[in-house]
This record gives sequence, C-alpha cells and structure tokens, in this order.
Amino acid sequence: MDAPTDSPPDGARIEDSHALVRAALARVLGSDEFISSPRLADFLRFVVEATLAGRAEEIKGYTIAVEALGRPSSFDPQTDPIVRVEATRLRRALERYYASVGPDETLEIFIPKGSYVPQFRPRGDPIEPGGAAEALPAPGVAPAITAPRRRPLGWVVGLLLVLFGVTLGWTSLRYGVDPTGPLARVLGTGRDGPRDLADRLGMPILDVRPFETVGSRAPTPAETHAIEARLRDAFARFDFVDVMEPGQEAQLRECREPPPRSVFALTGLAEGREDGTFSLLVRLSDRCEGTIVWTTAFEGLKRGAEMPATEVRVVRDTAVALMQSYSVLPTRARAQARADAVPSGFGCIAQAYASGRASGAPPSGKVRECLDQVAEKHTGFALAHAAKAQLLLEDTRRHPEAAPDPSALTQMLREAELAADLSPTSAYAARVLAWVDFSRGESDAALAAAERALALNPLDFDVSAEMGTVLIGLGKPAQGEALLSFARSHGALKTPLQDAYLGVSAFLREDAHAAGTLVTPLQLHPTPESRVALALALHTLGRTDEEREVVSALARDTSGGAVGVRRVVQGLLPLASVAEPVLSELEAAGLAPRTPAQHPRG
Repeated sequence: MDAPTDSPPDGARIEDSHALVRAALARVLGSDEFISSPRLADFLRFVVEATLAGRAEEIKGYTIAVEALGRPSSFDPQTDPIVRVEATRLRRALERYYASVGPDETLEIFIPKGSYVPQFRPRGDPIEPGGAAEALPAPGVAPAITAPRRRPLGWVVGLLLVLFGVTLGWTSLRYGVDPTGPLARVLGTGRDGPRDLADRLGMPILDVRPFETVGSRAPTPAETHAIEARLRDAFARFDFVDVMEPGQEAQLRECREPPPRSVFALTGLAEGREDGTFSLLVRLSDRCEGTIVWTTAFEGLKRGAEMPATEVRVVRDTAVALMQSYSVLPTRARAQARADAVPSGFGCIAQAYASGRASGAPPSGKVRECLDQVAEKHTGFALAHAAKAQLLLEDTRRHPEAAPDPSALTQMLREAELAADLSPTSAYAARVLAWVDFSRGESDAALAAAERALALNPLDFDVSAEMGTVLIGLGKPAQGEALLSFARSHGALKTPLQDAYLGVSAFLREDAHAAGTLVTPLQLHPTPESRVALALALHTLGRTDEEREVVSALARDTSGGAVGVRRVVQGLLPLASVAEPVLSELEAAGLAPRTPAQHPRG
C-alpha cells in the first residue's frame, strides 16, 4: 500500500492557484488606474479568465475585440487596430501598477509582447518568453501567439483611397462614453446619450437636408439619398460637429438657448443634363445668421455604374472644403463660440484651439481653467481630455531644447489615454494619443494609434498629414513622406513642422531633389526644428559650407548649446536608431561631440 501523502491532489493545487490568480487580478482591477480605465479592466479580466478556463487558444484579436471591448461581430482586425492599441496600454498599465505596489504583492500578471495570453509568476522571477510561467499550474495555457504581421506602412495612402468609397454606419460616440456601456456606469454619465452631451456642450450642429432635383434626366431620389447618406457619414467622422440624423431637423432655438449652438444646413440641387450627366449645386447656410456661407457646383457627374465614383468625388471635395481644421464650418463655429459671453464646453475647446496658433504664445490660465472645469463637470467628455493632452504636448514643443518635465509627460499620457478610452471612434483622440506615444518613444503604440486615427477618419487630411510626420519621425521616411505629401495635396494645413520632417526625410533617403525644394521654406521659419532640417537638407545637396554655418548658428542661438540641439533632435526623432545618423551628421558639421552619457534614448 502506498504511503499516505500530505500533498494535495492536482485538482486542489489547480483550484488554489486559480484562487491566487483571481485574488491578484482583483487587486489589480481595484487600483486607481484600472478603475478609471474600464476598457483595460475588461481586457485584462477577459484574457485572465479565459486562460484559467483552459481557453487560451481562443485569446485572439477578434475574440478580445468582440467579447471584451464591445466591438460588433463584423469587427475586422486588419482595418481596426483597437486590440493592439489597448494591449500596449494594458502592458504599460500593468508595469506601472507593479512598479508602485509593495512587496506584499507576491504574484504578477504579465502580458508578453507578441501574445495576448497572460503569464502568472511570483514577483521577482524572470519572465519566460513564450508560454505561461510554470510557477502556477494553469491548464490550457497555449504557447505564445505569434503577433499578426504588421502590414507595410506604405498601405496607408491606399487605405485612404479605398475608404473614400466605403459607406459605413457610424455610431456617434465621439463626444464621450456610450450611455449603455460599463464605462457610463463607472463615470456616472449613463443618463446622457451622445446627443444629450453634445447639446449640453454647445457643439455646432450640421443638418444635411434632402437634396432637390430638377429636369427630366435628374438623378432619382434613391441616388440623391445615397449622396446625402455618404455626406452624413463622412461629416460624422469629424469630432467637433453634431450631425443630425435623417428625419431630424435642428431648431433655430438652438441658436439662443444656453449654451447657444451654431446651426448649419447643407442643401443640394441636382439638375439633369441632355448627355445623361447631372450637375449638383451644394450650399452651406448659417441658419442662426440667415446667410449662405459657402457654395460650390459639381459638373459632369455620372450615374449608373459610375455613380459610386460620383459619390466619392462629391463627398471628398465637400468634406475638404467644409470640415478640415481651418475650413469654413469649424472656423466659423469656433469664432461664434469664442464670442459667447459664457463659454460652453465647445467654447473652451475653441479658445484652446485658437490660443497661441498665430503667436506661438502659451494658452492663458483662463483657457486651461475652462478646460479643467468642463472635463470635471462633464466627466465623459472625451474631447476635453484630448484637448488638455494637446495643450501639454504643445507646451513641450514650445521649448524643444529643454528637458521634458516627467510629471507633465505623465499627465499628458493619462489625459490622452482617457480620451481614447472614453471615445474609441474619435480620430482626434487617436491622433493626440499617437503624438503623445511618439513623444515618449513608444514606437509600437504610436504606430497603432496613428493607424487607428487614419482608419477612423480617412477624409481628415490634417490627421493624415500629422500621421505622416509621425511615420517619418519613427524612421519610416518613404511611407511618411508619401502620406504627408498626399494629405497636403488634398488640402491639409501646411506647417513649418511638416517642412522640418520633410527635410529630415530627404536626408534619410538621400533625396537631393526633395532637399532642394525645402531650403527656402525652412529658411523662412527659423525654429530649432527647421534649422536642424535645413542643415540636413544642405548636406544632402552637398552645400557643406552653408551647412556648417547653419549648425554654428543653431548651437549659438539654442538654449543649452549643443546639449539643447541634441534635445531638439531627440524630440523630432525619439528613437535612438533614427536620431543617430542625424546627430552624427550635425557633429560632423561642427556641433560639439557627445559624451557617452549624451547618446539619444532608445
């Protein structure tokens, strides 16, 4: 007879280990960071429970998106990078949690890169790449899932062109949290739907009215309704406007009731031609002031099999003319909101947007205070948090030669992540998060957020232009320059910072022709970033004497001298591998050489 043993049976050991893991999970989910970010909590809870239930092989991007993140069953991980974005955020949140807790926390939950399957290990043990740690038995844990191969980033321009022709149902969660979801219950905003929140914030209204037709060869009602639907869908992708649904009509009382709102109406008149084509006259009216503020005419529009191309042309050209950052509707709405005696939520955004745009001066304390009050009063207003992160980001850009403030970087990240968490369909929030991740040197997270911003609004060419600069800064000059040039050719606002990145791209690609076109624009805006790019462009052109003069003046005029110049480069190019050739060239052109401690961060 076998001797009795004090060891518990395998099933008991497994139950005990599962209890330890669930207790550790409960402590993580009870931390401040996870309480304020329910989506990360849902993600972590799902992958841990699936692993403990022996279903690790089911932990894939699609199942996480649908079962944990609330995406519909039509979710496509190839076009929506939400899982990769949230996985990166989750890993960072776990790292921060375990860095802050004391030795009493003995078990660590770890999500290895390249996999969504969690590992469970005693604190202090080395992390095993691949499968789950063996310290705790967890049946069904599969080996690490190979991360989906990232598509070459040259796809982005093609993606934009494809998405022009796609009409999607667009649920308006852009202002904040879904009132029926778990985040609404956490934040206490469940009483407000997206339109209620937009009303209380004074967001401008856009009403796409049914188009009229004249002539025997005019388009059918079904054809004009298709154009109207696509216009509504395209406009709804822009964050700072409340697009009315079909059958609804904005009331003029919105112009007067507190908070007052700008009200715009888009109308169209289609007229058939004898050759089978039709013309379309489109007008935007300011209903509060009773004036027509914009009009355009499309000629030679075709029907039948070519009707989809007609829709794409009308939607693209109208969106560019009306909805870009400095186009007709947002510029007029922001001006009206800034004129209000008592600023609305949108008015605070408008003030932040306008502050310092021309002079480069920092926003006033009143602007920041206004945003803080709006974010506190309307807890689920994602765009307020994104705007706060944007202001902090601009503060760091205002003095690129200075060492960044760690506390400001932490606050900037929290605001940007909260905005993205509150409003997963906001291209503006995704764009801000991409820049924040970029500034911290988080390459994978920045690329994922950039992809998401592009996918969320392919018609916002200002977003496309900024994401092009992100790609250049992360060492992908060919893809980034292609996207940036494409966006600028379609109406994106051109900025000196974009020119600086194009100069860096020309240097990295050794493109003398491109460098030659940038010398004059870079000379017109002698910011530290532009002067760095100018020196690189002159090197690419073989004008070494002029390059040395620029580098000498740059070191002389930049606060901190050579150290300040290196910080400027590291701000432009946060990855050491990308910054290294630029710094080496500047040193070859006369910049004081680095000490070993001054090499760029990786």
